[in-house]
Amino acid sequence: MTRDCVLLTDAEERSVLGACRALKRAGYQASAVARSRPAATHWSRSCAERFLLPDPRDSVPAFVDCLEEVLRRREYAAVIPGSEAALLAISEHRSRLECLTRLGLPPHEAVRRSVDKLFLLRLATEVGLPPPASASCADADAAALVAQELGFPVVLKPATSFLRSGEGLRQQGVCVVEDEDEIVREVPLFGTPFIVQRFESDSFLFSCSGVVADGRLLALTTSRARRLWPPTAGMHAFAETVPVPDGLADRVRALLAALGWRGIFQIQMLEMPGGRFSAIDLNPRLFASVSLDARAGANLAAVWCDWLLERRPTPVTARPGIRYRWEEGELCHLAWQLQRRRFRAAASVVLPHRRVEHAWFRLTDPGPLLARALSLGLRAIKSRFSREPTDPKKTAIVHAALSAPGQRPVVPDGNAFVDAESNDSNLRSSYQERA
Repeated sequence: MTRDCVLLTDAEERSVLGACRALKRAGYQASAVARSRPAATHWSRSCAERFLLPDPRDSVPAFVDCLEEVLRRREYAAVIPGSEAALLAISEHRSRLECLTRLGLPPHEAVRRSVDKLFLLRLATEVGLPPPASASCADADAAALVAQELGFPVVLKPATSFLRSGEGLRQQGVCVVEDEDEIVREVPLFGTPFIVQRFESDSFLFSCSGVVADGRLLALTTSRARRLWPPTAGMHAFAETVPVPDGLADRVRALLAALGWRGIFQIQMLEMPGGRFSAIDLNPRLFASVSLDARAGANLAAVWCDWLLERRPTPVTARPGIRYRWEEGELCHLAWQLQRRRFRAAASVVLPHRRVEHAWFRLTDPGPLLARALSLGLRAIKSRFSREPTDPKKTAIVHAALSAPGQRPVVPDGNAFVDAESNDSNLRSSYQERA
């Protein structure tokens, strides 16, 4: 095994598949660990080795024990977490792993700050990326008062996406609520404190992603989402890279420096009227559309590994005009538009485009798409025949397609079910019609 082999966690996710393919293209060997099967990355020709490990959401100690065992068997140049749960587990137990491989993580306190949404709200304002009007609340009564002041609908989001629950990590969702009754119903699902935030209807989802180290942006991509799934509180279903707006790179660098983050990142923003940008979330890890960055010339996984291996990577900026398509998100979006008889918007979904990077499909690497289809099929069968009540958060992608026109679905916070590219829900409900 060469020193140029990289180990990635969360092989089920499209973020990890994109990183694995990008690493192979850059000359690295990539191996991946999964928490379940079938895992799409395990079916890819770009994956050199495949491992099955416990889910850190169920047991952090079991996950770290098994990860340490894998690292002792082989020599890996670096480990890249594929989810926030894996990031938190690895960071917390870094003393057991850093002697075996390169992690490159900042101090654990910086990692904790980088996943703290309340901290992000304050720092984003200081660097010129003020979030929508928000308030920290401890109970439903306080949330109702804030919502009355901001005006419905409002976004409810946790202060952090994951809370400790026994030996594991409990994932917290993000939702958009329409009235006080919904607040009373949803608040018990959140830890305290939680955030109530204005739902900005006149805005567009904008993403700034890259690699930061030594106080510099070693890679930078800016993209605009054209369609989302679910359409109100969703992730990039179709996106396109755009030129970096003037001054934005400096503000992004300042925000990351204030947080103390180092490594791969994605900052989700709202593009407001007048060209203003409002930060709403930070993903300090691999994210679902990372393959778009690589296709546009900013191979984030390879740049990060080059920096870890002291190869002094040359800073890169992604080319504009490269597009990204998430297959099942687009299919669900198409069904959603057809159900509402929005035929022109539906036609824009099936319209072919040039320079498109697909989340799962690649003609020379068809296995991941087959694995994803099999995974969704098995999940549907399990859901149909399970005697337990169906978890509405885990079926949001299906129910949202069949919901009433005005209904706002709840979306899991993080990327456990639908590979959530954003942990946020402050998105425009009519955004998907802009093709």
